[in-house]
Amino acid sequence: MVSLPAARSWRVWLGAALASLSLAAAAQPNKQGSERPERGDRNERVERFADLSFTPETPSFAAGRKDFTSDAELAAFIARLDASSNTMTWRILGKSPGGRDIHLMVFSSEGKSAAPELAATRKPVVWLIGQQHGNEPAGAEAALEVARRLAVGDLRSVLDKLTVVVLPRANPDGAASNRRETSVSDQNRDHLQLATLENQLLHRAMRAMPPALVIDAHEFAPAGRLLERFGVTQASDVLVQSASHPEISEAIRTLSRESFDPALDAAFKKAGLRSHLYHFLIDRPGQPNDKPLITAGGNYAGIARNTFGLYGAVSYLIETRGIGLGREHWQRRVGAHVLAASALIRTAATNVEALRRANAAARNGWTGDITVDYESRREVREVPVIDALTGEDRNLRVDFINTLQVTPSIRRSIPVGYILGPDQEAAAQRLAQHGLRVVRLYSATDANVERFIMRTPRNEAPEQGVPGDRVVVDTQTVTLNMPAGSFLVPMNQPLARVAAVALEPDAPGSFVATKLIRTNPASGTELPVYRLLLGLRAAGPLVEAP
Repeated sequence: MVSLPAARSWRVWLGAALASLSLAAAAQPNKQGSERPERGDRNERVERFADLSFTPETPSFAAGRKDFTSDAELAAFIARLDASSNTMTWRILGKSPGGRDIHLMVFSSEGKSAAPELAATRKPVVWLIGQQHGNEPAGAEAALEVARRLAVGDLRSVLDKLTVVVLPRANPDGAASNRRETSVSDQNRDHLQLATLENQLLHRAMRAMPPALVIDAHEFAPAGRLLERFGVTQASDVLVQSASHPEISEAIRTLSRESFDPALDAAFKKAGLRSHLYHFLIDRPGQPNDKPLITAGGNYAGIARNTFGLYGAVSYLIETRGIGLGREHWQRRVGAHVLAASALIRTAATNVEALRRANAAARNGWTGDITVDYESRREVREVPVIDALTGEDRNLRVDFINTLQVTPSIRRSIPVGYILGPDQEAAAQRLAQHGLRVVRLYSATDANVERFIMRTPRNEAPEQGVPGDRVVVDTQTVTLNMPAGSFLVPMNQPLARVAAVALEPDAPGSFVATKLIRTNPASGTELPVYRLLLGLRAAGPLVEAP
């Protein structure tokens, strides 16, 4: 283990690490997979992060460029595509809080973009989303290149089987200031709460064009705390994780594992890219300084890939190494995203019927119990890294939180529905923004329900990056009179899983945990959300999403 002086900035070590990578070819096979060249012969070494065999035809790859694609250049590029293609339609979803346009491109062989016309084609809809994190520009650039290939290039043929929606820059305000977050919060973790205007606009478009497959393009930091504490950097070019919340349909998991995962692996291997399950270093109180604690991506329902998985879509996070690197290895980073998105889109096009079946099973076949909360398995693993001083490959032995293997800690039966108190209009509208059917009761009605009594909020998040407190509740089965104006959320609807993870108070990041639903001071610790055990005949108007 390399010991680093504590006072030395990790940026200094990052510079040393990057400089050493050009010497690392001695530890690597060449592009044809032949034996390693001798360390002394520099002419035969292969650059570890060399350019791929193609260059995207997008603004930041113009000759002499030393920066990234601006908003104006992005809009001009899309306008040129729109003028040259009869399969693309272009719209502005809306403006960000900073007044910047959020651009959306829809590709269909019929040249349609209206929701009823797209639905009539019965083609699965693929979504590609770039730059939810503003300081991760490779995803936006790759989305532009994929859009070009859909409009006038080698991906055009998939439109015979699919509709493809491309949102290249989901967080334009963050991109403009090289900032991860929107003006409100981390957009990537806001897909359950929908607190950001950017996500409200995105999900409104998704209601009109429900996704069958979602590709979410990000970048990761190859060094950071790994370099500062352990003298190593990430060895992988690409980190990948599909939807992993415990309530993701088994049909979606199986299709991902059997069709989409192998397609990604094959594309990466063919290009000489190294990939791994998405993971990152976390710091926890009491963790020994010399013992890394690594976790796979979280299972919180509000992370984009998990929300879209709960919608019944195959859903992937794709991350390439980039944060903190400026334009280092820019072509390889963007190219890796283009290869990943192309492989997933082509796989969807060749598995249309299987994709339709998996989407339908996820949206219409929910049985059993709800996994409300869970514990991830902790194990010892070896993670591939690069020694920052020598440039050699090595494996870092770590404590690993395996979020793909969970043990339920709280399970409950699926109720007939949920009832929210009449003062919970904000929560009802957020559910409607997801596409859930929410009905307001005309008149007071007796109902057999389980009510929740708040025991205590614990002052910690249940997993890394989950908003809100961890809530502890007791349940009681009672008959209560639900007042007129209460909100009913039936569970016999396609997005019922989203209602459950939002409304079970002790689910990580639930509407209660984030205080979108609050206790009423007049009712003490009783929460204004109830599990309906028997059906109601009372009817009322639907709550409309803005």
